[in-house]
Amino acid sequence: MSWEQLPGSDLMKCRDIGQTAGGGRLGRFVLVGLLFSHLSYSQAFASSPESQTTIPQPRSLEESIWLADVDQLDHLEQAAARLVQQDPYSSFGHYLLAEMYLKQFKQSPSQLRLLKQASELGQQAIELNPKEDYGYIVSAQVLDLMGYTDNALDILEGDGRLPLRSSWRVDFLRGQLLSGQSSESQILKYFEAALKTKNSSPDIIIPYVIATLQNGSSGAPLIEELRAWMKNYPHRLFDLSLAIALSDNQQYDEAHKVYARLQKGSPETTEAFINDGILLYSQLKKPQDAQAMLAHTLQTRSDLDKSRKSLIRAHLARIQLEHFKNYPEARKLFGEAIGQSKSPMEWIAFSHKAYEKSGRLQDFVALLEDLRPTITGSSYLYALQGEILSESLALHDQAIESFSSAILLDPDRSEFYNGLGLTYYRMHQLDKALTVFHEASKLDPQDATARYNEACVLAILGRAKEALGSLKEAIVLDPRLQQTARLDKDFTSIRVMEQFQSLTHSSPETAGP
Repeated sequence: MSWEQLPGSDLMKCRDIGQTAGGGRLGRFVLVGLLFSHLSYSQAFASSPESQTTIPQPRSLEESIWLADVDQLDHLEQAAARLVQQDPYSSFGHYLLAEMYLKQFKQSPSQLRLLKQASELGQQAIELNPKEDYGYIVSAQVLDLMGYTDNALDILEGDGRLPLRSSWRVDFLRGQLLSGQSSESQILKYFEAALKTKNSSPDIIIPYVIATLQNGSSGAPLIEELRAWMKNYPHRLFDLSLAIALSDNQQYDEAHKVYARLQKGSPETTEAFINDGILLYSQLKKPQDAQAMLAHTLQTRSDLDKSRKSLIRAHLARIQLEHFKNYPEARKLFGEAIGQSKSPMEWIAFSHKAYEKSGRLQDFVALLEDLRPTITGSSYLYALQGEILSESLALHDQAIESFSSAILLDPDRSEFYNGLGLTYYRMHQLDKALTVFHEASKLDPQDATARYNEACVLAILGRAKEALGSLKEAIVLDPRLQQTARLDKDFTSIRVMEQFQSLTHSSPETAGP
Protein backbone atom coordinates (compact mmCIF):
# COMPACT_ATOMS: atom_id res chain seq x y z
CA MET A 1 0.00 0.00 0.00
CA SER A 2 1.06 3.56 -0.63
CA TRP A 3 -0.01 6.82 1.03
CA GLU A 4 0.45 10.29 -0.46
CA GLN A 5 1.85 12.70 2.11
CA LEU A 6 -0.65 15.41 2.85
CA PRO A 7 0.28 18.97 1.85
CA GLY A 8 2.06 21.05 4.45
CA SER A 9 3.53 18.12 6.34
CA ASP A 10 7.16 19.12 5.74
CA LEU A 11 9.11 21.35 8.07
CA MET A 12 8.97 25.06 7.40
CA LYS A 13 10.13 25.86 3.89
CA CYS A 14 12.79 28.30 2.98
CA ARG A 15 11.93 31.88 2.10
CA ASP A 16 13.75 34.33 -0.14
CA ILE A 17 14.32 37.97 0.56
CA GLY A 18 14.27 40.11 -2.56
CA GLN A 19 15.92 38.66 -5.65
CA THR A 20 19.18 37.40 -4.16
CA ALA A 21 19.17 37.55 -0.38
CA GLY A 22 18.78 34.09 1.07
CA GLY A 23 16.32 32.48 3.42
CA GLY A 24 16.70 29.30 5.43
CA ARG A 25 15.45 26.74 7.91
CA LEU A 26 12.79 28.57 9.87
CA GLY A 27 11.83 25.47 11.78
CA ARG A 28 15.25 25.52 13.44
CA PHE A 29 16.31 29.14 13.64
CA VAL A 30 15.16 32.61 12.82
CA LEU A 31 17.43 33.14 9.87
CA VAL A 32 19.29 36.09 8.54
CA GLY A 33 16.73 36.46 5.76
CA LEU A 34 13.94 36.97 8.26
CA LEU A 35 15.99 39.60 10.05
CA PHE A 36 16.60 41.41 6.76
CA SER A 37 12.90 41.73 6.12
CA HIS A 38 12.06 43.29 9.49
CA LEU A 39 15.11 45.15 10.75
CA SER A 40 14.75 48.62 9.30
CA TYR A 41 10.99 48.58 9.24
CA SER A 42 10.83 48.03 12.99
CA GLN A 43 13.33 50.84 13.52
CA ALA A 44 11.37 53.25 11.35
CA PHE A 45 7.80 52.43 12.29
CA ALA A 46 7.51 50.44 15.51
CA SER A 47 9.07 52.89 17.92
CA SER A 48 6.05 54.98 18.90
CA PRO A 49 2.24 55.02 18.89
CA GLU A 50 2.37 57.79 16.31
CA SER A 51 4.24 55.57 13.85
CA GLN A 52 1.46 55.50 11.28
CA THR A 53 1.25 59.29 11.03
CA THR A 54 4.87 60.30 11.55
CA ILE A 55 7.18 60.26 8.55
CA PRO A 56 10.51 58.66 9.49
CA GLN A 57 13.81 60.23 8.52
CA PRO A 58 14.47 59.79 4.77
CA ARG A 59 17.48 57.52 5.35
CA SER A 60 15.47 55.21 7.60
CA LEU A 61 12.62 55.24 5.09
CA GLU A 62 14.99 54.26 2.28
CA GLU A 63 16.28 51.29 4.27
CA SER A 64 12.74 50.34 5.20
CA ILE A 65 11.60 50.29 1.57
CA TRP A 66 14.57 48.22 0.41
CA LEU A 67 14.15 45.68 3.20
CA ALA A 68 10.38 45.63 3.74
CA ASP A 69 8.24 42.53 3.81
CA VAL A 70 5.11 42.40 1.69
CA ASP A 71 2.72 43.19 4.55
CA GLN A 72 4.60 46.42 5.28
CA LEU A 73 4.24 47.96 1.83
CA ASP A 74 1.04 49.94 2.41
CA HIS A 75 2.45 51.97 5.32
CA LEU A 76 5.69 52.57 3.45
CA GLU A 77 3.89 53.74 0.33
CA GLN A 78 1.94 56.26 2.40
CA ALA A 79 5.13 57.52 4.03
CA ALA A 80 6.94 57.91 0.69
CA ALA A 81 3.92 59.66 -0.86
CA ARG A 82 3.73 62.11 2.07
CA LEU A 83 7.41 62.91 1.61
CA VAL A 84 6.76 63.89 -2.02
CA GLN A 85 3.68 65.86 -1.01
CA GLN A 86 5.69 67.84 1.52
CA ASP A 87 8.42 68.59 -1.03
CA PRO A 88 7.26 68.17 -4.67
CA TYR A 89 10.76 69.08 -5.88
CA SER A 90 12.52 66.35 -3.90
CA SER A 91 14.43 64.08 -6.27
CA PHE A 92 15.06 61.74 -3.35
CA GLY A 93 11.34 61.59 -2.53
CA HIS A 94 10.50 60.64 -6.13
CA TYR A 95 13.20 57.95 -5.98
CA LEU A 96 11.76 56.49 -2.78
CA LEU A 97 8.23 56.37 -4.17
CA ALA A 98 9.55 54.76 -7.36
CA GLU A 99 11.37 52.13 -5.30
CA MET A 100 8.08 51.47 -3.54
CA TYR A 101 6.36 50.77 -6.85
CA LEU A 102 9.24 48.55 -7.99
CA LYS A 103 8.89 46.55 -4.79
CA GLN A 104 5.16 46.16 -5.39
CA PHE A 105 5.77 45.16 -9.02
CA LYS A 106 8.12 42.37 -7.94
CA GLN A 107 5.30 41.05 -5.75
CA SER A 108 2.73 41.35 -8.59
CA PRO A 109 4.53 41.22 -11.97
CA SER A 110 1.26 41.34 -13.87
CA GLN A 111 0.65 44.90 -12.62
CA LEU A 112 2.57 46.66 -15.37
CA ARG A 113 1.16 50.02 -14.30
CA LEU A 114 3.45 49.83 -11.26
CA LEU A 115 6.48 49.53 -13.52
CA LYS A 116 5.25 52.46 -15.60
CA GLN A 117 4.70 54.60 -12.51
CA ALA A 118 8.19 53.76 -11.25
CA SER A 119 9.68 54.64 -14.63
CA GLU A 120 7.90 58.00 -14.72
CA LEU A 121 8.98 58.82 -11.16
CA GLY A 122 12.56 57.89 -11.99
CA GLN A 123 12.56 60.21 -14.98
CA GLN A 124 11.13 63.01 -12.83
CA ALA A 125 13.89 62.40 -10.27
CA ILE A 126 16.51 62.82 -13.02
CA GLU A 127 14.91 66.03 -14.25
CA LEU A 128 14.69 67.45 -10.74
CA ASN A 129 18.32 66.68 -9.91
CA PRO A 130 20.35 65.23 -12.80
CA LYS A 131 23.58 65.23 -10.78
CA GLU A 132 22.30 62.76 -8.19
CA ASP A 133 22.02 59.01 -8.69
CA TYR A 134 18.39 58.63 -7.60
CA GLY A 135 16.59 58.63 -10.93
CA TYR A 136 19.28 56.64 -12.73
CA ILE A 137 19.06 53.91 -10.10
CA VAL A 138 15.33 53.61 -10.78
CA SER A 139 15.74 53.65 -14.57
CA ALA A 140 18.37 50.90 -14.42
CA GLN A 141 16.11 48.69 -12.31
CA VAL A 142 13.18 49.24 -14.67
CA LEU A 143 15.30 48.20 -17.64
CA ASP A 144 16.54 45.13 -15.79
CA LEU A 145 12.99 44.07 -14.93
CA MET A 146 12.10 44.46 -18.62
CA GLY A 147 14.94 42.11 -19.53
CA TYR A 148 17.47 44.72 -20.66
CA THR A 149 20.17 44.15 -18.08
CA ASP A 150 23.01 45.27 -20.36
CA ASN A 151 21.23 48.56 -20.97
CA ALA A 152 20.71 48.91 -17.23
CA LEU A 153 24.44 48.46 -16.65
CA ASP A 154 25.18 51.02 -19.37
CA ILE A 155 23.14 53.60 -17.44
CA LEU A 156 25.19 52.94 -14.33
CA GLU A 157 28.47 53.11 -16.23
CA GLY A 158 27.58 56.41 -17.91
CA ASP A 159 28.41 57.17 -21.53
CA GLY A 160 29.88 60.66 -21.31
CA ARG A 161 26.53 62.37 -21.76
CA LEU A 162 25.06 61.48 -18.39
CA PRO A 163 26.30 63.50 -15.42
CA LEU A 164 25.91 60.50 -13.10
CA ARG A 165 28.52 60.36 -10.39
CA SER A 166 29.52 57.27 -8.50
CA SER A 167 27.76 56.44 -5.24
CA TRP A 168 27.16 53.49 -2.97
CA ARG A 169 23.81 52.90 -4.71
CA VAL A 170 25.51 52.67 -8.12
CA ASP A 171 28.07 50.08 -6.97
CA PHE A 172 25.43 48.19 -4.99
CA LEU A 173 23.07 47.98 -7.97
CA ARG A 174 25.92 46.93 -10.26
CA GLY A 175 26.56 43.99 -7.97
CA GLN A 176 22.88 43.08 -8.01
CA LEU A 177 22.55 43.30 -11.78
CA LEU A 178 25.66 41.17 -12.33
CA SER A 179 24.32 38.36 -10.15
CA GLY A 180 24.33 35.22 -12.28
CA GLN A 181 26.41 36.91 -15.00
CA SER A 182 29.74 37.51 -13.29
CA SER A 183 31.85 35.65 -10.78
CA GLU A 184 30.98 35.93 -7.13
CA SER A 185 34.32 37.62 -6.48
CA GLN A 186 33.45 40.36 -8.98
CA ILE A 187 30.00 40.84 -7.48
CA LEU A 188 31.50 41.05 -4.00
CA LYS A 189 33.96 43.71 -5.20
CA TYR A 190 31.06 45.96 -6.12
CA PHE A 191 29.30 45.32 -2.83
CA GLU A 192 32.53 46.03 -0.96
CA ALA A 193 33.01 49.25 -2.91
CA ALA A 194 29.49 50.25 -1.90
CA LEU A 195 30.25 49.53 1.76
CA LYS A 196 33.41 51.63 1.61
CA THR A 197 31.59 54.64 0.20
CA LYS A 198 30.83 57.46 2.62
CA ASN A 199 27.25 57.50 3.92
CA SER A 200 26.51 54.02 2.55
CA SER A 201 23.74 51.89 4.01
CA PRO A 202 25.20 48.65 5.43
CA ASP A 203 21.75 47.36 6.44
CA ILE A 204 20.83 47.31 2.74
CA ILE A 205 24.14 46.10 1.32
CA ILE A 206 25.26 43.43 3.80
CA PRO A 207 22.30 41.05 3.28
CA TYR A 208 23.34 40.76 -0.37
CA VAL A 209 26.97 40.22 0.59
CA ILE A 210 25.90 37.39 2.88
CA ALA A 211 23.61 35.85 0.26
CA THR A 212 26.45 35.90 -2.29
CA LEU A 213 28.82 34.27 0.21
CA GLN A 214 26.25 31.59 1.01
CA ASN A 215 25.71 30.87 -2.67
CA GLY A 216 29.42 30.34 -3.19
CA SER A 217 30.45 28.29 -0.19
CA SER A 218 29.35 26.48 2.94
CA GLY A 219 30.81 24.85 6.01
CA ALA A 220 34.29 25.89 7.12
CA PRO A 221 35.05 28.06 4.03
CA LEU A 222 31.86 30.08 4.59
CA ILE A 223 32.72 30.53 8.27
CA GLU A 224 36.19 31.79 7.33
CA GLU A 225 34.79 34.27 4.79
CA LEU A 226 32.17 35.59 7.20
CA ARG A 227 34.83 36.14 9.85
CA ALA A 228 36.97 38.05 7.35
CA TRP A 229 34.09 40.33 6.35
CA MET A 230 33.15 40.78 9.99
CA LYS A 231 36.70 41.90 10.78
CA ASN A 232 36.72 44.47 7.99
CA TYR A 233 33.10 45.64 8.28
CA PRO A 234 31.79 44.89 11.79
CA HIS A 235 28.02 44.49 11.70
CA ARG A 236 25.44 42.48 13.61
CA LEU A 237 24.25 40.80 10.40
CA PHE A 238 27.66 39.25 9.81
CA ASP A 239 27.70 38.03 13.42
CA LEU A 240 24.21 36.58 13.08
CA SER A 241 25.13 34.81 9.84
CA LEU A 242 28.34 33.53 11.39
CA ALA A 243 26.45 32.04 14.32
CA ILE A 244 24.06 30.27 11.95
CA ALA A 245 26.94 28.97 9.82
CA LEU A 246 28.71 27.67 12.92
CA SER A 247 25.56 25.90 14.03
CA ASP A 248 25.07 24.37 10.58
CA ASN A 249 28.63 23.12 10.88
CA GLN A 250 27.75 21.56 14.29
CA GLN A 251 29.98 24.01 16.17
CA TYR A 252 27.24 24.69 18.67
CA ASP A 253 29.33 26.06 21.53
CA GLU A 254 31.02 28.54 19.19
CA ALA A 255 27.63 29.57 17.79
CA HIS A 256 26.35 30.16 21.32
CA LYS A 257 29.35 32.39 22.06
CA VAL A 258 28.62 34.52 18.99
CA TYR A 259 24.97 34.86 19.97
CA ALA A 260 26.03 35.89 23.48
CA ARG A 261 28.32 38.52 22.01
CA LEU A 262 25.49 39.82 19.86
CA GLN A 263 23.10 39.96 22.79
CA LYS A 264 25.58 42.09 24.72
CA GLY A 265 26.80 44.32 21.90
CA SER A 266 23.62 44.62 19.81
CA PRO A 267 20.73 43.90 22.17
CA GLU A 268 18.29 45.22 19.57
CA THR A 269 19.00 42.12 17.46
CA THR A 270 16.00 40.09 18.58
CA GLU A 271 16.95 37.14 16.39
CA ALA A 272 20.10 36.56 18.43
CA PHE A 273 17.95 35.80 21.48
CA ILE A 274 15.49 33.64 19.55
CA ASN A 275 18.17 31.64 17.75
CA ASP A 276 20.20 31.17 20.90
CA GLY A 277 17.15 29.95 22.80
CA ILE A 278 16.46 27.35 20.12
CA LEU A 279 20.12 26.32 20.11
CA LEU A 280 20.22 25.97 23.89
CA TYR A 281 17.49 23.35 24.06
CA SER A 282 17.90 21.61 20.70
CA GLN A 283 21.68 21.11 20.74
CA LEU A 284 23.21 22.21 24.05
CA LYS A 285 20.78 20.37 26.37
CA LYS A 286 19.88 23.45 28.40
CA PRO A 287 16.08 23.55 28.18
CA GLN A 288 15.62 25.66 31.31
CA ASP A 289 17.93 28.39 30.00
CA ALA A 290 16.21 28.18 26.62
CA GLN A 291 12.75 28.44 28.14
CA ALA A 292 13.75 31.49 30.18
CA MET A 293 15.34 33.26 27.21
CA LEU A 294 12.48 32.59 24.78
CA ALA A 295 9.77 33.47 27.29
CA HIS A 296 11.52 36.73 28.21
CA THR A 297 11.93 37.61 24.53
CA LEU A 298 8.24 36.99 23.89
CA GLN A 299 7.19 39.11 26.85
CA THR A 300 9.52 42.08 26.43
CA ARG A 301 10.17 42.62 22.71
CA SER A 302 7.91 45.18 21.07
CA ASP A 303 9.22 44.50 17.55
CA LEU A 304 7.93 40.94 17.30
CA ASP A 305 5.55 40.35 14.41
CA LYS A 306 3.10 37.46 14.19
CA SER A 307 5.59 35.18 12.46
CA ARG A 308 8.22 35.50 15.16
CA LYS A 309 5.68 35.27 17.97
CA SER A 310 4.39 32.02 16.48
CA LEU A 311 7.93 30.70 16.12
CA ILE A 312 8.78 31.44 19.75
CA ARG A 313 5.56 29.91 21.06
CA ALA A 314 6.07 26.79 18.95
CA HIS A 315 9.55 26.25 20.36
CA LEU A 316 8.38 26.97 23.91
CA ALA A 317 5.71 24.33 23.33
CA ARG A 318 8.29 21.86 22.12
CA ILE A 319 10.40 22.47 25.24
CA GLN A 320 7.35 21.83 27.44
CA LEU A 321 6.51 18.69 25.45
CA GLU A 322 9.92 17.08 25.13
CA HIS A 323 11.80 18.26 28.23
CA PHE A 324 9.35 19.25 30.94
CA LYS A 325 6.54 16.78 30.01
CA ASN A 326 4.01 19.52 30.70
CA TYR A 327 1.52 18.33 28.11
CA PRO A 328 -1.34 20.78 28.83
CA GLU A 329 1.04 23.76 28.56
CA ALA A 330 2.57 22.37 25.36
CA ARG A 331 -0.88 21.95 23.82
CA LYS A 332 -1.85 25.50 24.79
CA LEU A 333 1.33 27.02 23.34
CA PHE A 334 1.12 25.02 20.11
CA GLY A 335 -2.49 26.16 19.75
CA GLU A 336 -1.47 29.81 20.19
CA ALA A 337 1.43 29.46 17.76
CA ILE A 338 -0.77 27.94 15.08
CA GLY A 339 -3.87 30.03 15.69
CA GLN A 340 -2.04 33.36 15.51
CA SER A 341 0.23 32.52 12.58
CA LYS A 342 -0.21 33.74 9.03
CA SER A 343 1.00 30.30 7.91
CA PRO A 344 -0.76 27.90 10.30
CA MET A 345 -0.14 24.75 8.26
CA GLU A 346 3.60 25.14 8.64
CA TRP A 347 3.34 25.15 12.43
CA ILE A 348 0.84 22.31 12.36
CA ALA A 349 3.54 20.31 10.57
CA PHE A 350 6.11 21.41 13.18
CA SER A 351 3.90 20.35 16.07
CA HIS A 352 3.03 17.08 14.31
CA LYS A 353 6.70 16.11 14.14
CA ALA A 354 7.26 17.11 17.77
CA TYR A 355 4.33 14.99 18.99
CA GLU A 356 5.40 12.10 16.77
CA LYS A 357 8.93 12.22 18.17
CA SER A 358 7.55 12.27 21.72
CA GLY A 359 5.14 9.40 21.08
CA ARG A 360 2.16 11.62 21.99
CA LEU A 361 0.13 11.54 18.78
CA GLN A 362 -3.12 11.19 20.74
CA ASP A 363 -2.36 14.63 22.18
CA PHE A 364 -1.78 15.92 18.66
CA VAL A 365 -5.21 14.69 17.61
CA ALA A 366 -6.65 16.61 20.57
CA LEU A 367 -4.73 19.70 19.42
CA LEU A 368 -6.30 19.40 15.98
CA GLU A 369 -9.71 19.31 17.66
CA ASP A 370 -8.81 22.52 19.53
CA LEU A 371 -7.88 24.23 16.25
CA ARG A 372 -11.15 23.68 14.44
CA PRO A 373 -12.90 26.79 15.79
CA THR A 374 -9.83 28.84 14.82
CA ILE A 375 -9.12 27.32 11.40
CA THR A 376 -12.68 26.80 10.27
CA GLY A 377 -13.61 24.72 7.26
CA SER A 378 -10.16 23.18 6.83
CA SER A 379 -10.42 19.86 5.03
CA TYR A 380 -6.71 19.37 5.63
CA LEU A 381 -7.15 19.26 9.42
CA TYR A 382 -9.73 16.49 9.12
CA ALA A 383 -7.60 14.53 6.64
CA LEU A 384 -4.47 14.82 8.77
CA GLN A 385 -6.44 13.73 11.80
CA GLY A 386 -7.78 10.75 9.85
CA GLU A 387 -4.30 9.73 8.75
CA ILE A 388 -2.99 9.73 12.33
CA LEU A 389 -6.05 8.02 13.78
CA SER A 390 -5.84 5.19 11.27
CA GLU A 391 -2.16 4.73 10.48
CA SER A 392 -0.62 5.53 13.86
CA LEU A 393 -3.34 4.90 16.45
CA ALA A 394 -5.44 2.19 14.75
CA LEU A 395 -8.63 4.09 15.65
CA HIS A 396 -10.17 3.32 12.29
CA ASP A 397 -13.81 4.16 13.00
CA GLN A 398 -12.83 7.65 14.12
CA ALA A 399 -10.54 7.94 11.10
CA ILE A 400 -13.46 7.17 8.77
CA GLU A 401 -15.40 10.02 10.33
CA SER A 402 -12.46 12.39 9.87
CA PHE A 403 -11.81 11.46 6.25
CA SER A 404 -15.52 11.66 5.49
CA SER A 405 -15.58 15.20 6.91
CA ALA A 406 -12.55 16.13 4.81
CA ILE A 407 -14.23 14.80 1.66
CA LEU A 408 -17.46 16.61 2.50
CA LEU A 409 -15.55 19.89 2.75
CA ASP A 410 -13.38 19.25 -0.33
CA PRO A 411 -14.81 16.45 -2.49
CA ASP A 412 -12.30 16.84 -5.33
CA ARG A 413 -9.14 15.83 -3.45
CA SER A 414 -8.19 12.32 -4.52
CA GLU A 415 -5.64 12.00 -1.69
CA PHE A 416 -8.47 12.22 0.84
CA TYR A 417 -10.13 9.23 -0.83
CA ASN A 418 -6.80 7.40 -0.73
CA GLY A 419 -6.65 8.00 3.02
CA LEU A 420 -10.20 6.72 3.47
CA GLY A 421 -9.49 3.70 1.28
CA LEU A 422 -6.40 2.83 3.28
CA THR A 423 -8.47 2.98 6.46
CA TYR A 424 -10.89 0.40 5.06
CA TYR A 425 -7.89 -1.64 3.87
CA ARG A 426 -6.46 -1.73 7.40
CA MET A 427 -9.89 -2.84 8.64
CA HIS A 428 -9.80 -5.66 6.04
CA GLN A 429 -12.92 -4.27 4.39
CA LEU A 430 -11.41 -4.73 0.95
CA ASP A 431 -14.53 -4.23 -1.17
CA LYS A 432 -15.13 -0.84 0.42
CA ALA A 433 -11.45 0.03 0.02
CA LEU A 434 -11.56 -0.87 -3.67
CA THR A 435 -14.65 1.28 -4.25
CA VAL A 436 -12.97 4.29 -2.65
CA PHE A 437 -9.74 3.80 -4.62
CA HIS A 438 -11.79 3.63 -7.84
CA GLU A 439 -13.40 6.93 -6.87
CA ALA A 440 -9.97 8.49 -6.29
CA SER A 441 -8.83 7.33 -9.74
CA LYS A 442 -11.93 8.80 -11.36
CA LEU A 443 -11.36 12.12 -9.62
CA ASP A 444 -7.73 12.27 -10.71
CA PRO A 445 -6.67 9.90 -13.50
CA GLN A 446 -3.05 11.04 -12.92
CA ASP A 447 -3.06 9.86 -9.30
CA ALA A 448 -0.54 7.01 -9.40
CA THR A 449 -1.12 6.21 -5.72
CA ALA A 450 -4.81 5.50 -6.28
CA ARG A 451 -4.03 3.16 -9.19
CA TYR A 452 -1.36 1.40 -7.17
CA ASN A 453 -3.69 0.89 -4.22
CA GLU A 454 -6.33 -0.48 -6.57
CA ALA A 455 -3.79 -3.00 -7.80
CA CYS A 456 -2.93 -4.07 -4.24
CA VAL A 457 -6.54 -4.76 -3.28
CA LEU A 458 -7.32 -6.52 -6.59
CA ALA A 459 -4.30 -8.80 -6.10
CA ILE A 460 -5.41 -9.71 -2.56
CA LEU A 461 -8.93 -10.43 -3.88
CA GLY A 462 -7.46 -12.82 -6.47
CA ARG A 463 -8.36 -10.66 -9.48
CA ALA A 464 -4.90 -11.00 -11.04
CA LYS A 465 -5.58 -9.64 -14.53
CA GLU A 466 -7.23 -6.48 -13.20
CA ALA A 467 -4.46 -6.05 -10.64
CA LEU A 468 -1.80 -6.20 -13.34
CA GLY A 469 -3.69 -3.65 -15.42
CA SER A 470 -3.96 -1.17 -12.56
CA LEU A 471 -0.34 -1.74 -11.59
CA LYS A 472 0.82 -1.03 -15.13
CA GLU A 473 -1.10 2.26 -15.17
CA ALA A 474 0.38 3.21 -11.78
CA ILE A 475 3.96 2.49 -12.90
CA VAL A 476 3.53 4.46 -16.12
CA LEU A 477 2.38 7.42 -14.02
CA ASP A 478 5.17 6.98 -11.47
CA PRO A 479 8.05 4.62 -12.40
CA ARG A 480 9.31 4.66 -8.80
CA LEU A 481 6.43 2.34 -7.96
CA GLN A 482 8.28 -0.49 -9.70
CA GLN A 483 10.61 -0.81 -6.72
CA THR A 484 7.73 -0.45 -4.28
CA ALA A 485 5.80 -3.23 -5.98
CA ARG A 486 8.76 -5.63 -5.92
CA LEU A 487 8.79 -5.51 -2.12
CA ASP A 488 5.05 -5.21 -1.45
CA LYS A 489 3.56 -8.26 0.27
CA ASP A 490 0.15 -7.44 -1.22
CA PHE A 491 1.39 -8.84 -4.55
CA THR A 492 2.37 -12.23 -3.13
CA SER A 493 -0.30 -14.01 -5.18
CA ILE A 494 0.95 -12.64 -8.51
CA ARG A 495 4.66 -12.13 -7.80
CA VAL A 496 5.75 -15.25 -9.71
CA MET A 497 3.70 -14.37 -12.80
CA GLU A 498 5.70 -13.44 -15.88
CA GLN A 499 3.56 -10.32 -16.43
CA PHE A 500 4.35 -9.05 -12.92
CA GLN A 501 8.07 -9.62 -13.42
CA SER A 502 7.92 -7.74 -16.71
CA LEU A 503 6.06 -4.82 -15.16
CA THR A 504 8.40 -4.44 -12.22
CA HIS A 505 11.72 -4.94 -14.02
CA SER A 506 11.25 -3.52 -17.54
CA SER A 507 10.95 0.03 -18.78
CA PRO A 508 7.47 1.31 -17.79
CA GLU A 509 6.80 2.37 -21.39
CA THR A 510 7.47 -1.10 -22.81
CA ALA A 511 6.40 -3.38 -19.97
CA GLY A 512 2.90 -4.77 -19.91
CA PRO A 513 0.82 -7.75 -18.95
